Amino acid sequence: MEDVLTEIPPPSRFFQEDLNNFTPPSPPLPSPFLVFSNPKPNEPLRPSLLIVAISSPSLYVFHQLSSKTLIGTLILPEIPFSGNSIEPSLGDKSCNIYTHNDADDSIIIISVQCSIAADRSNVVAKLLIGEKIIPERVLILDSVRSQSFRGKLSPDETFAFKLETSSERKGLDDSSLLKGINYFPSASVVDGLAAALLGRCQMRNIKGTLCVSWPQFGVPAVSLLKSLLQRNVLPVPPISPTLTLQLSKKTKTATMAPSLNSKPLVRQILLLTLFILGTRLHASDPVLKLDYYASTCPTLFEIIKKEMECAVLADPRNAALILRLHFHDCFVQGCDGSILLDDTITLQGEKKALPNINSLKGFRIIDSIKNKLESECPGIVSCADILTTAARDAVILVGGPYWEVPLGRKDSITANYALANTNIPTADEGLLSLISKFIYQGLSVTDVVALSGAHTIGMARCTNFRSRIYGDFEATSGHDPISESHLSSLKSICPPNGGGDNNISAMDYVTPNLFDNSFYQILLKGEGLLNSDQEMYSSLFGIETKELVKKYAADPVAFFQQFSDSMVKLGNIINSDSFVTGEVRRNCRFVNT
Repeated sequence: MEDVLTEIPPPSRFFQEDLNNFTPPSPPLPSPFLVFSNPKPNEPLRPSLLIVAISSPSLYVFHQLSSKTLIGTLILPEIPFSGNSIEPSLGDKSCNIYTHNDADDSIIIISVQCSIAADRSNVVAKLLIGEKIIPERVLILDSVRSQSFRGKLSPDETFAFKLETSSERKGLDDSSLLKGINYFPSASVVDGLAAALLGRCQMRNIKGTLCVSWPQFGVPAVSLLKSLLQRNVLPVPPISPTLTLQLSKKTKTATMAPSLNSKPLVRQILLLTLFILGTRLHASDPVLKLDYYASTCPTLFEIIKKEMECAVLADPRNAALILRLHFHDCFVQGCDGSILLDDTITLQGEKKALPNINSLKGFRIIDSIKNKLESECPGIVSCADILTTAARDAVILVGGPYWEVPLGRKDSITANYALANTNIPTADEGLLSLISKFIYQGLSVTDVVALSGAHTIGMARCTNFRSRIYGDFEATSGHDPISESHLSSLKSICPPNGGGDNNISAMDYVTPNLFDNSFYQILLKGEGLLNSDQEMYSSLFGIETKELVKKYAADPVAFFQQFSDSMVKLGNIINSDSFVTGEVRRNCRFVNT
């Protein structure tokens, strides 16, 4: 017999009206409302642009924006205020309203740091785009929810899309709010507050754009948002060509040294580098603290120091290995422990990149420290912080200076093989290329010379100095009998044509296991083992670097002081993505599962 479809519900032992007796209806929620610091009920806010940050990457970007002023809050009665700090932080469950101070026209930013229930989205949208806030344009930054995400993206797949109101889409190309972003293929996975806000814009004929990042916590999302906002949305101060190759911690502007102003070629090359890489200058003051682990792992420094003492006592070369490991980590994605990750089926690490393979060791020392800390303070101390602190202790144990290490880094869940091949300076690097790689990290010319002083300890492989000793070594060192004897010794270690690639020689042959300034004295004699080192003194472009080499060769105190300052700057190159997506790895070699 054929089934008949009807609208009659299936039989039940209860009448429909009786079912509600078991679950009394919830009382209606109070309506949300806006509170402003300087209320003007008769004068609504009329911003030229209203930005609503909903996704985690966008919240982080605007939290780091210093040029903003808190002017109000969206109050949601269902969201408790307990746990919110006096100064707004990312941990608060709040919806704060800011103005952007550097904007020519008024820009208002709303950070939605709490979850808005679907059934409250429309009423909140009406409040944000209503009688008290009447924007000319709206930009909404959201992300695809994890439950709607289909899986991992391939490396070449677009990870951000946009939806626009009809009034925005009809505008001219040059007036588009987000240029170069494809339209979203389907709006079915965008719901909640973002969809309600865009719908509100459509109904009120407001130019509105919804930028959706995909996946929700994708590592590239923070970098993408920064680039989009700086290029198309927020005003960015231009780099002044009158400024020195220093990086101001407060203004984050690159400047040109007076000694280079008289050299048009140097100035042109370096300014070009600054303009190309200007958005990547990020060795600024990060959110790190000296007492970050004071209450959660007070024995941190003692444990790291004890393990490093054992390692350096067993082999003084271990000090150089850890220091190099830290340097190579920070030059790729910032100091995030990405260099420690092993290759897996789903992740390509950085260890096999050309500047790293056969050159980096010391991973077992970090593993040992991590194991001790996991026993003492499980899940507390990041591998990135371990490596940064261990590098400091390594220098001290071979006679180098002390410096304070700010802590609080997170471990990256990704590595970047490609950046490891391009960002890390090589042994044959020319001076201008070397300087540009340091500027890319937000480090100055002074930092180049000071941090290169780390080569006062450690060894170099034959493959990295072969071209130097069979090249211009004699030209830079002259015909001094001692230099000729040293060169002969180097050639016996490193044959000219193949073989012996992994044979090693000290970069500072005078005091190879002592951290001192003899490295610079070797450069003065033209005997630098690596081309990149000798270039700092012998290059025609080395006007400023040459003077610094002379200074540190003559004054070890000045070298120690600057090395300490430069190491702090190096350690402060943070991976901003890791503060959104990062973790504290249980094993430094693998991402947590």
